[in-house]
Amino acid sequence: MIVAAAVLVAAGAALVIAPPGARVLQLTSLAPAGPVGYVVCPTAVTPVELDTRTAEAPIPLPLTGAPVLGSFAVGTSPDGRFAYVATTDGVAAASTARTTAAAPTASTATRPDLGGVHNVLVPIDLATQQALAPIPLPGRGGSHAVVVLPGDRTVLVADGSSVVPVDPQTRTVGAPIDLGAGHTVFGMALDPGGSILYALVPDGVIPIDTAHEAAQPEITTGLAVSSLYSPHGIAVSAEGSTVYVVGQGGADYGGRVMPIQAATGTPLPAAGFDQYGIADPAALTVVGDEVLVVDAANNWVNPLPPGSFADPPTPERLPSRAGSTAITGTDHPTDIVTGPGGSGSFIVDGFDSVVPFEPQTGVFGHPVAVCSGATAMAVAPVP
Repeated sequence: MIVAAAVLVAAGAALVIAPPGARVLQLTSLAPAGPVGYVVCPTAVTPVELDTRTAEAPIPLPLTGAPVLGSFAVGTSPDGRFAYVATTDGVAAASTARTTAAAPTASTATRPDLGGVHNVLVPIDLATQQALAPIPLPGRGGSHAVVVLPGDRTVLVADGSSVVPVDPQTRTVGAPIDLGAGHTVFGMALDPGGSILYALVPDGVIPIDTAHEAAQPEITTGLAVSSLYSPHGIAVSAEGSTVYVVGQGGADYGGRVMPIQAATGTPLPAAGFDQYGIADPAALTVVGDEVLVVDAANNWVNPLPPGSFADPPTPERLPSRAGSTAITGTDHPTDIVTGPGGSGSFIVDGFDSVVPFEPQTGVFGHPVAVCSGATAMAVAPVP
């Protein structure tokens, strides 16, 4: 909870006095102006100004070791005040040589050493552009997704085959919502009201009642999740009527996008990309009445208009990386998000850049260099 503080004003300057440990809203935010995309990498998060398509200085994450590729994700609060990174902290037991004489860091000073590798949630104060101490989580499976519920008091974190509610203001970790063996969570999406969380698992989607923190019956899709485990392999339409998931399935195990009728949990006919080669759809975003899909195997983005959903148009190939003569396979895009207003859509290339894309024209913008190992992106307004 934001703690009330006394403010003394003298000579035109404000002095904020607060109890020890209290989090106080900054008088001046250091966040860039306009909407910002926060791109997560293994050891840092890079802010990208969406309007100007400019990268700011990376925000270091106070972690030891490095997460497995794809086992980290980022989400932002609706008010733009905080970002949250779901990832791992620590190193394998064979190399846990932390010396007691070393100066304490943000990741060790506020909690005991848990030993080995464990999942954590890292809050990032977007007003100060600084990461706070990690919050340890109970699970040790992959951390592939994180979402923030309306009101900004609860963060839901994919933690292996469970979803863990966290109150980041009190650093309280609630009881995990266990989805059962074989149901590792690879992506999550909220309905517009925040009452239902849709968890993407192998071969299905599990709706979760967020008010009661209870899982509902699984919706079977028959789709294997992307090999890149994108947090945005699932999305909900703006009005909440349709849930879209990506994966691989069918007789030829080809790339698919499957709509699900939210009201009934009924899977609808899927769009397939077999005519365009081997496909591994990693992520999607909904723009108006279109669905934008990025493919990690064949390096393309495909806008799917509702009128031709069952017969998708020819994909748009991503530009080749600098220094490469090949087009196909030079990148393996891992995420796509859409900014507010006319800021456009943005593709995380899976390496070290974000590629702007205008779905109306099919034109790619100049890649924006970000931190190395970029995997996922979340958009936030100015806090």
